[in-house]
Amino acid sequence: MNADFPFEELQLRVAGISNQQQMNRRRFLQLAGTLAGSALGCMAAGAYANQIEPRHLVLERRTIRLPRLTPALAGFRIALMSDHHLFPFTSPKLLEQAVEQANALHPDLILLGGDYVCADVESIRELAPILGRLNAKYGVFAAPGNYDSLLGLDLICSQLVAQSIEVLVNRGLHVGPSAGRLFLAGLDSVCTGAPDPIRAFAGCRETDTALALVHEPDYFPRMVKLTPVRLQLSGHSHGGQVRIPALGPLILPRLGRIYHTGLYQLNGRFVYTGRGLGMVGLPLRFDCPPELTDITLETA
Repeated sequence: MNADFPFEELQLRVAGISNQQQMNRRRFLQLAGTLAGSALGCMAAGAYANQIEPRHLVLERRTIRLPRLTPALAGFRIALMSDHHLFPFTSPKLLEQAVEQANALHPDLILLGGDYVCADVESIRELAPILGRLNAKYGVFAAPGNYDSLLGLDLICSQLVAQSIEVLVNRGLHVGPSAGRLFLAGLDSVCTGAPDPIRAFAGCRETDTALALVHEPDYFPRMVKLTPVRLQLSGHSHGGQVRIPALGPLILPRLGRIYHTGLYQLNGRFVYTGRGLGMVGLPLRFDCPPELTDITLETA
């Protein structure tokens, strides 16, 4: 062997190459494991968002304290559901479950916040009999959503009315116990209809506690400015359908980006936005399950 290239040095160099190869292999395996884990994680999250969470109906209970609420209305309970969007992504089974749970609450009032259909207005013929099973002490009332006004509000109204569900389109009425009556107004869709809040509240008295069904929640500042509304109930946003923990919704619709989920207050007035029941766009819900809301009114 060449004296200028000792055997011991050769051993060290070979060992060095081997160690480097082993290090590269470890790094490759770590990276491959991370990528595989990420891919599997994405697949699992996608399966959950498509198959599990959209079917996991959540009952949200909220107590809302309204100023100047008469004692006769303390404890008044409202069941709110919206954004049914029957077909193609939302099945009748989920909506039947929501109806059963709403009835089990024995509410004073049941309110439907719009968007009953999604791709085909004819689906209301299947949905209306399901909603016709709803039962509340002082009745079931509905307002339209943007899909309804766009696809065929006349058919939707006629089908709901046939099931004894009164549809409020720029119209209001007194509901509840005679000792402390609520005034309930419903507006046409802000996005695709012709909302008229002044007309809707024409019959409201100064001593009434005014509620409003307005599909699009971000119309709330306008309602506060133009009407005596104390509590607006809305849907439309679906809560974003897909929410990233610590970041919030990925995508929100127009007029559903500010007051998009839950309870908000403006100048002593309140708006509550439910996450809705159905889905549009993509058949996915993540960290944003479908919602039925049980609201109890109390005196502030």
